Amino acid sequence: MAGATVVPRVDSLLEDAAAQAAERPALVAGDAVLTYGELELAVDRLAARLARAAGLEALVGARVVVIAPNAPALVVALFAASRLGAVAVPLSARLREHELRTILADAAPLVVVSVDAYLGLSFRGLLPRLVRDLTGVRACLFVAADGSVTAELPAGRFGGAEPLAGDVLAILYTSGTTGEPKGALAIQRREADAAPRLASVLALAPEDEVALVIPVSHAFGLTCLLAAVASAATAVLVDSTATLGPLLRAVEARGATVLHGSPSLFAALLKSRPAGLATVRTGFVGGAPVPPGLIERLERAGMGILNVYGLTETGAVSCCRPSDPDRVRHGTAGRPLPGYEVRVAPAAGGGPGELHVRGPYVTPGYFGRRAETEPAFTGGWFRTGDLATIEEGAVRIAGRAKELAHVGGFNVFPGEVEAVLAAHPDVVQAAVVAVPDERMGEALHAFVVARPGSAPAPAELLRFARGQIAGYKLPYAIRVVPELPLLASGKPDKRALTKAAAGRGEEPRG
Repeated sequence: MAGATVVPRVDSLLEDAAAQAAERPALVAGDAVLTYGELELAVDRLAARLARAAGLEALVGARVVVIAPNAPALVVALFAASRLGAVAVPLSARLREHELRTILADAAPLVVVSVDAYLGLSFRGLLPRLVRDLTGVRACLFVAADGSVTAELPAGRFGGAEPLAGDVLAILYTSGTTGEPKGALAIQRREADAAPRLASVLALAPEDEVALVIPVSHAFGLTCLLAAVASAATAVLVDSTATLGPLLRAVEARGATVLHGSPSLFAALLKSRPAGLATVRTGFVGGAPVPPGLIERLERAGMGILNVYGLTETGAVSCCRPSDPDRVRHGTAGRPLPGYEVRVAPAAGGGPGELHVRGPYVTPGYFGRRAETEPAFTGGWFRTGDLATIEEGAVRIAGRAKELAHVGGFNVFPGEVEAVLAAHPDVVQAAVVAVPDERMGEALHAFVVARPGSAPAPAELLRFARGQIAGYKLPYAIRVVPELPLLASGKPDKRALTKAAAGRGEEPRG
């Protein structure tokens, strides 16, 4: 129709890259390399198999669950779903039976695509049991690491889940730190527009090698992957582990020039390599508030890492730019990206208030959960649940409103305490939670992971922290543990830690 609006789609990013740079490497995972031309062919092949398995020529609005680690198979399946107009539901291969059963029932997929096995779990054995009672699942496709189909299992049940609107790219499930995971709808335009904009901020070029250890099955990782594709750069896929070894080997083997990650990853990196990584020139840090001083230390090590802020429900809302003054780059999450508006709700007694976001890229809601969608908005603004201030147009995140602790009448952000503990030379990672306390209202409990070969005593860590923060912010107890329990997103599982601190759960071991 003349004058009709063309909706940007993420699969066009790949089509453009393949047309311009077919011979350049698109994806690297260990020794495996797929060029952009090969990736384009793999996407076409899998899209054809998906359509055949579903018994439909187009899958517009139908859900396609994809279960995979950070591997080419995940990327191939995501683009294949988009090419068919389907809604991808990317899930980490670290999820286990209870989590998968819950999400599959909620997402109501038409087809499930999965790797055969991962970390000792056979999805080939598990998925037939999980989908046999789900009306509407027509087939399970099992794929190799490169996205090629190794087996197809017809599910044999037909029916009825309603398709979603054709502009929905994916259902991205939240980490579920406070309850059952919810599926946020992410529209095509959000990621298709964000990819070239964020690539421009980082000045990405086809020659860049972009190391991705953050899960591509989550919003931050997906956005960073698409920014690489929009630039015809190479995405170096690394699966997240408890140690830095695989990431460091991948960065050094490829001479990666861009690295994205969480604040805890970059903090651990500086402890392992105080001089930084010689080839890494830039990247984004996100997923949690950035501790004071981290950006400056990265810059002194020659890595121009920039803070980016966003949520599963919003996409990338704001980020710092290389040209920003030090006070913005070092202490804020930068100015809003095009298309976003931000405001801070007034807080009782002053101080940080809840950050609200609006714009065409914000989620239209949670899949199948109207009762939870409505209170997430106020007057057209999305309530982020983050406490923030806006200074000179830049967003400064203080912490999550739900994590704000009330200790003896004082407000304490656990993230601030975590940053102090993580600065200790023998601490790799720290997580702080609040538990009820009869005398103080709430008390802070800290869990820390020590640097290999070291054994810091809790009393030593407390002395270290006492010199840097007010007494009421000091943890009531500090436990040194081998590992922190993690969510599939890679973030510490604070529900599990809170139970352990209150004596209602097992000692954290990862």
